[in-house]
Amino acid sequence: MATHHLHQARAATPFTAADRAIRSRKDHAAVRDIWLLLASVLAFFTLLNIVRKVYAKISIGRSLVTEVYGADPEKSETVAQRQPGSLFYRLYSALATGFRIVAFRLPVPIGPNAFASVSELSFIFAYIAANLLWVFIDSKTSFPLFCYHCSVIEARRLNVNFYKARAGMMASAQLPLVVALASKNNVISWMTGVSHEKLNVLHRAAGRTLFLLLWIHTIGRAVTTLPPRVAFSDYFMIAGIIGIAALTAGVFLSLNIFRQALFEFFFVTHFVLMLIFLIGGYIHLHEQGYGSYIWPALLVWAVDRVFRSIRLIWHNLFRLDESAKGQATVELLASDTIRLTFRRKFHWKPGQHAYISLPKISQIPSESHPFTIASIPGNIDGTDTQEQDVVFLIRSRGGLTRRLKEFTDKSGTGSVAGYIDGPYGCPPDLHQYTTCVLIAGGSGISYTLPLLLDLIRRSAIGGSSEVRRVLFIWAVRGDGQLPWITEALSKALPLAKHPLVVETLIYITGTDVPPTTWPAESSNSISKSEKDRVFVEPETTGNTPQIHHGRPNIASLLHDEISASLGPVSVDVAGPGAMTASVREALTTGAASPGAVLKGSPTVTLHVETFGMVRA
Repeated sequence: MATHHLHQARAATPFTAADRAIRSRKDHAAVRDIWLLLASVLAFFTLLNIVRKVYAKISIGRSLVTEVYGADPEKSETVAQRQPGSLFYRLYSALATGFRIVAFRLPVPIGPNAFASVSELSFIFAYIAANLLWVFIDSKTSFPLFCYHCSVIEARRLNVNFYKARAGMMASAQLPLVVALASKNNVISWMTGVSHEKLNVLHRAAGRTLFLLLWIHTIGRAVTTLPPRVAFSDYFMIAGIIGIAALTAGVFLSLNIFRQALFEFFFVTHFVLMLIFLIGGYIHLHEQGYGSYIWPALLVWAVDRVFRSIRLIWHNLFRLDESAKGQATVELLASDTIRLTFRRKFHWKPGQHAYISLPKISQIPSESHPFTIASIPGNIDGTDTQEQDVVFLIRSRGGLTRRLKEFTDKSGTGSVAGYIDGPYGCPPDLHQYTTCVLIAGGSGISYTLPLLLDLIRRSAIGGSSEVRRVLFIWAVRGDGQLPWITEALSKALPLAKHPLVVETLIYITGTDVPPTTWPAESSNSISKSEKDRVFVEPETTGNTPQIHHGRPNIASLLHDEISASLGPVSVDVAGPGAMTASVREALTTGAASPGAVLKGSPTVTLHVETFGMVRA
């Protein structure tokens, strides 16, 4: 039997000027196509945001609840019942519920104490796949295989000379997107309604994808010959090497283990390293005629910084009394909780956050940290004032918050140099729901408390709202927080008018805190001698919270509220990862399941505030 021997030609096919022209055309087409894809995705979610906002506007006033009152609605009994939707509506709602459960409520472990949703992972993997597809597609070339007993045959394989440059160009062209996803003031949030802190997940994923593409470019360039009259010692090649080195260090230090343990160090080094990377990348590409791929990223970054600087100056130095300019009031509410109050001509939406800078307490004067605004604009009774109390509830942990606690322990209630930048975030509009369940753990009350106060204020002034019931749940480790929260709730709860019903539950989860006695009068803040005092629970009335010892049964509470609700339910949660995971799990079964919705149970929308917390 004859044996056929095949071998590849020793002489490699040279990469000619014609090949370079073909490569250039294909590279530009790939950059155009990936941006067309990204623009299409952005347009889709912009349209979705518009439809959602329009539906929220028109849905208020079109309740599916039938109510019959006596002559005096405040005194007569109310007969209310849920109007069952059509079979088509219930089928659509059940399918939508199933999609929400799979896409947003099923956690997928991605590392120690870190989880991501199926929707986030789907976006990330689709983005990575699209980039790799455009890098390697149409980058094959033919080469001959010689056969001793037959004619020459042709084979095809990936040609590094085609995809090495394309990988670098595609990565560089998407840098404005990566920078925009990390910016506090960005058009993507405005168009899609997704706040910047939630876009940060996509920022990290996109940054690491481009990191992969740039290393494909770097390795490809290292294993092939350089173009004529180009050497690694040229200044623009050195700039490229410095840039990729800075990017590599920045990606490594942005890993979750470093970002959480050493946030302040990460914040400073990430800024410096990414600036070095962008400048080095611009120098590297400008020499080759592609500087226009980099400078838009620098422009996006500069615009964000300019906007933040203008807002910082405007909100802190202008239109204010001299005593309020660049100043904030600090006071100790509990042994580990500080209230920081800015008096500003400032407007925000309940649930938004702002960045706080405390130059005399921060290690770096320009250092700023995000905190949720724990107050509402204006007064709870609906009256407005020009200057607002912008309140933050800060729990002492480490870094800046620990230093702030030490400052308060030494100085007591007083003033501190402080600046506020904001507001930021896209909080949900709860007025379209029939039932709202607000769940907080620890410092998460900074998010849920203003949502509650806003709903009560809307009821007090007779504003348009579909909300008929609010369940407010706060789980806190010790009872040192009870005086100030009870005072705040006792002032707000009596203002709620029919048909709004508010129930507040506070759970003391610490095992070493026995039930004791409630003081006749609560104090707005505590002194050093009072901060460890233990208080007794009051008798429960309609205008005071119910206080329980132990952990709340999240699933039971949620299922009871959903089953009793007369319309759509909103569940808002802010707290530790374990609490968030419990809420997600509870909203996949029972009264929140697709089967229950198909039978007529109301739909449930989940909003999770994850800013500054471990995702769950």
